[in-house]
Amino acid sequence: MRCLFMANKMYSAFISSAYESLRDERSLVIESLLDYRVFPICMEHFTASSSGRFSDIEELIDDSDFFILLLGSRYGSCDENGISWTEREYDYAVDTGKMTLALICDELSELIKLDDRSSLSEDQLRQIAFCEKISFARTITKDLPIPRIIGQFFSPVNFERCAGWVRTENEVRSQCKLEKWQQEHMAYNLAGTWYHVHLSAGDPNYIRTGKIQISQQFDPDNYKKLRFEGLNYNVKYDKIGDKLNQNMLKRTRWTGEYDINEAGEMFGLFHSKREFSDKFNEQVVEQGTRRGIHDFTVDVSENNLVEFFHGEFHDEAPSPKFGFIYAFRSEQARLDFLKENFAETLENII
Repeated sequence: MRCLFMANKMYSAFISSAYESLRDERSLVIESLLDYRVFPICMEHFTASSSGRFSDIEELIDDSDFFILLLGSRYGSCDENGISWTEREYDYAVDTGKMTLALICDELSELIKLDDRSSLSEDQLRQIAFCEKISFARTITKDLPIPRIIGQFFSPVNFERCAGWVRTENEVRSQCKLEKWQQEHMAYNLAGTWYHVHLSAGDPNYIRTGKIQISQQFDPDNYKKLRFEGLNYNVKYDKIGDKLNQNMLKRTRWTGEYDINEAGEMFGLFHSKREFSDKFNEQVVEQGTRRGIHDFTVDVSENNLVEFFHGEFHDEAPSPKFGFIYAFRSEQARLDFLKENFAETLENII
């Protein structure tokens, strides 16, 4: 889906063919391209006599999103090495990984079908040889006309991944609109690193800390989808140093996909891999993989950058667990929260 504030983008296709022929076919290609907001780049005025630099053509191909080759019965004008300009253009497009469509016109198709090619000119034979080296080409027919072939070519294309081009003033205007939207929805921007703590209502000695990396594309179409990558560690409290020391050998990795709604309710499924066995409320929890549910709440009542969110975790059987999660933008904020609200828990893990 196109972002609400994305600037209107135009795309371009380099059309390569011998200009002296195929004028009708070229017109159909151009009309079909424009239906898809693809601007044609035609080289009928660019010949060996007007410029000796093939680098100019290479630059135009580089700047195009697509390369379309029209093949008729003529090989066309050649460079100083006897290679046609169209063949050089095609070779360059393929070598640089350009999305390419080759179209075989009726006049060339008839020549290719000939069993006896002895009467063909050198130019025609070279064009057939050029066509035969192309790994995949579409033949234009009454049942498969140019507009239909162009449509089939563009059908699987994700245009958002194409570079395209945008008028500078449109791009600036769209960026300003996006920045205004982001400012108005700051409370939903959760991307970045968070420092969490897992606690249990039934076991005052249970505490796990770690980090969560949240990925979020912050625009109107995508901000409600988030991805979490987290680490949990067993932890001890250093009262003298006033810090939490995490046991790097006793950890759990987890990932999850989450959705957030307009009310700041965030829900998702997580998958975890526990690297050690331990106890939770006197229940043995073996190492291994498991799944579960996270149910969070984010305060979006005031449009400020969120510094804190909280929720619950529910691990599935065979080691069902239930507890609470609190997440903060900084380690110090997490420690201050624990000292103020869970001082007894910290005393139990010294």
